[in-house]
Amino acid sequence: MIHSATSSNDSWSTSYGEEADGDDAEHDTHWEQGSDDVLTVPKLEPLDEEDFHMNDVKEAPRTPRPASSLVSSATKTKRPRGRPRKHPLTPQVSTNKVAKGRSKTGCITCRKRKKKCDEAKPRCMNCEKNAVVCEGYHEKTLWKSGRERAEEERQKWQSLPVITLQPIFQGVDGPEDMVFLNHYINHLSGVLTVESQHKNAFKDMLLQMAVEHRGLMHSILSLASKHIDYDTPYGAKILSSNPKITPATLLARSEYHYTAAMDKLYEDIRREGIKEESENRVNLSVRYGQMLCLLIQSLAEGSHNGEHRVHLQAYKRLIQHSPPEDSAFLVFITEFFQFHIFADELIRHPDSLTARLATEEWEPWLAIQPARLIGVADGLFKYLTQITSIRNTIRTNMMNEIDPVVDYASLYRAAEIDAAIREWTPHWPPGDSRERAALLYKQMMWVYLFRTIYPPSSPTSSLLTSNLTLGAGCSPPLSPTSPAHSGHDPQCPDHPVTSHGHGHGHGYGHSHGHGHGHGSNSSYSCSPCRDSSPPPIRYPPHHDTRITVAVDESLAILDSFKPSDPVQTLLLIPCLVIGCACFAPSQQNRIRGAVRAVHGYTGLRNCDRALQVLEEVWRLMERGEWARVWDWQGVAKGLGLDFSCT
Repeated sequence: MIHSATSSNDSWSTSYGEEADGDDAEHDTHWEQGSDDVLTVPKLEPLDEEDFHMNDVKEAPRTPRPASSLVSSATKTKRPRGRPRKHPLTPQVSTNKVAKGRSKTGCITCRKRKKKCDEAKPRCMNCEKNAVVCEGYHEKTLWKSGRERAEEERQKWQSLPVITLQPIFQGVDGPEDMVFLNHYINHLSGVLTVESQHKNAFKDMLLQMAVEHRGLMHSILSLASKHIDYDTPYGAKILSSNPKITPATLLARSEYHYTAAMDKLYEDIRREGIKEESENRVNLSVRYGQMLCLLIQSLAEGSHNGEHRVHLQAYKRLIQHSPPEDSAFLVFITEFFQFHIFADELIRHPDSLTARLATEEWEPWLAIQPARLIGVADGLFKYLTQITSIRNTIRTNMMNEIDPVVDYASLYRAAEIDAAIREWTPHWPPGDSRERAALLYKQMMWVYLFRTIYPPSSPTSSLLTSNLTLGAGCSPPLSPTSPAHSGHDPQCPDHPVTSHGHGHGHGYGHSHGHGHGHGSNSSYSCSPCRDSSPPPIRYPPHHDTRITVAVDESLAILDSFKPSDPVQTLLLIPCLVIGCACFAPSQQNRIRGAVRAVHGYTGLRNCDRALQVLEEVWRLMERGEWARVWDWQGVAKGLGLDFSCT
């Protein structure tokens, strides 16, 4: 049943209006249903028909809808609970804005003071008002992944400018060069001289010049590179402590420095006539230094083709007309080069294509003080030159079969040299190892003289011994005086001995090893014949006990030096001369040990060349070829070994 509302107070009450205003802002029509399930029809208010015109009615404008709502409507969303609205509310668009937390963009001062910052730039006004110093703002940093940061670092390094750090020393450019320089400073410069580390000319003079001259620095680095032996524990330690270098890179840098040094040397020679006189003298000092390095490099490499003599000849030509201006440097190079010139007498054969370097009349043009080596400043080596002249004369007489091979003039001169050697006295500070080494040199010089004037037996050997008569006031006679022994040893069975020399016959030495056999080429010193006995000692004809005593005393001095003694630098010359007079195997073994000690200390491979000559001489002793044993210069020539025995 439908009832019409009779009063506006019931249908449009205040409570209804408030509810309608709260729930339906669009003035939607609501239908209410009573308890009796009868539809209620709202009462229509009468209108003022006189003021109403249909033409005044216009369509209300539609509410604009954002474009985002059209996109969102395309996606099906979950229907909300309740009756849907006739005109749905505009959904709010999500802006993905992170909830704003506490600001971290304030200035450093406000953040320390925990105050609100107005973030004014370049300085915070809040700090200005409070009279505090504004420390500015932190640099804004954005979070980035590890890959992004790595890419930025790579691009940053690619975009950085390239700089080149120039070497602090000319010619020292990489890790290989530092290895060479350290080896020269800490090791090589010390083994080349007997001086202490505080007075080392190879560092105090050469290295100082090398800092200012690239060519000399290349020469020093080339020398150091040739001296290192990478097969030794020392060389292996260098490689292990420098993982960035390899033997191949070291070899390449070594060749580079040698080539660069020679190029610079030739360039200075070509430009010598263009520069001023003062610059000439400076370059000449550097040139002497490069020649010195080349000479030592030939020793370090064990050169056997006479390379050392080329550098010695160049020194002799240059020093005559262009000595260095620095007197201290002049003293140093004069003693060093002249020492090697004198030592060349012990290896050079007269038939070689090069001229003889040493002269008997040589005298130093200035006092060599302080002396570093033995034989130059003290004058001992001038006797070595005189003895070599006698030896060359005797060799010529033997080759030409001149009788006697040792004439009276040579014998008389030998007597004078013998007297001078006896009067020679070294002068070294007490406790200096060179004091004992000087006595060894003195004994060596006597052995060299004795072995020279007593060549192997010949058909005219009796004339050689009979002509040796010395006048009053001279040194004792040098001729052997021991009687001859019989051809049998009572302790040994009879057995023939084959001679390998110039004569023929059989002879045996005394059981003590100091016998002399005349009329035969060789003699043996025999001990009781047992299976375990060592081989017999073979002595040359007319062997004299004086040479045995001299050799034993020399070996005792050699054995007294420690392997680490700096005087080892000077011992190769005595080892060669004394070794050529060692007939007993025990003596030869001691010389082998002495040569190895010199090589172990200096690291110079010319020690191997000297030992090769000695081994060949000892082999000739076993065969009884005494003429070749006497002429060890000829033995070296036959082996193709032309080296410096310093």
